[in-house]
Amino acid sequence: MNEYYKACAFPKPQDKKKRKKMNGYKDKPNRVCFFTGQPYAERHEVFSGTANRQISIDYGFQIDVCPELHRELQDNITPWAQKWNKKLKMYFQKKYELELRAEGVSPERARESFISLIGRSYI
Repeated sequence: MNEYYKACAFPKPQDKKKRKKMNGYKDKPNRVCFFTGQPYAERHEVFSGTANRQISIDYGFQIDVCPELHRELQDNITPWAQKWNKKLKMYFQKKYELELRAEGVSPERARESFISLIGRSYI
């Protein structure tokens, strides 16, 4: 920070806005679709919404899918997309809770932890 700003009555704030996490495209050629096996897959965050998307990136609640299926999963209109979105949400919730239980957390506390993280239970 410049010395001038330290002497001001209202100094310039030092902390910056928290940057949103992105999945990037650096390793996109190496990604393979979970369903079809096609290369150049996109990352799909299982839990949607601005805050939940960031949580999905942090905790690894995401899969690689080809662009066509990614759009279908995001739109969640077709019966196939609705079925798979529900399955994926249940899978990642079970995985999260099992990891906590392996660390010695009770099943009830593991469920409460997931609900406080995502906002609801899918099981």
